[in-house]
Amino acid sequence: MAMLMEQTTPPLRLRRETLAKIAAATSTPTAAAANPYEFALQAVRQIKEAMHDLLVNGIQYEKAGDVYELELLEEELELLEEELVPATNSIYDYIDVDSEIERQFVEDLENHNGVRIYVKLPAWFKVPTPVGTYNPDWAIVMEDRDGHGEDEGRPLLYLVRETKSTTLLHKLRSDERRKIACGAAHFAGALGVSYKVVTSVNELP
Repeated sequence: MAMLMEQTTPPLRLRRETLAKIAAATSTPTAAAANPYEFALQAVRQIKEAMHDLLVNGIQYEKAGDVYELELLEEELELLEEELVPATNSIYDYIDVDSEIERQFVEDLENHNGVRIYVKLPAWFKVPTPVGTYNPDWAIVMEDRDGHGEDEGRPLLYLVRETKSTTLLHKLRSDERRKIACGAAHFAGALGVSYKVVTSVNELP
């Protein structure tokens, strides 16, 4: 088990006494004795999952003052070989989408009269997290309108949104949930930018 734990990222290092306690606490000691290698694989997986949860829970980001030059986004235009969805309210003429949810999202953004501009964040835009880098989906600027559809005197809304098939986070993969938690800490916590998971444009504000 110790060798397997060394091969994880980051490596896990536990005392032999701790490993012995884990082995002794298993509910299937006969299975562990019958197939120690499989037991070790499953134990390392569970320990790694618990470690990742500990790393993500309570994570905090600090504003560093870094900025991205507009030229970086303009360079991304040359990389878009598959022009899938035409766009007029984005900085790109076409948006490369990964799913039908994203395709519908782009079409609805185009038809939303409150959206000023939006961009699908390029692959190089990454947030560092304890469980790998996170590339959020969308940055959106829209008008903050009242119940009568008026926006006079109201500030613009700056949003970062992640599109998923569900907003029920427990139905997502564990790595997705952890990266979303880090995204919330990064954008909402450190930068004061509204961030959430949505399934459609109707859930934007």
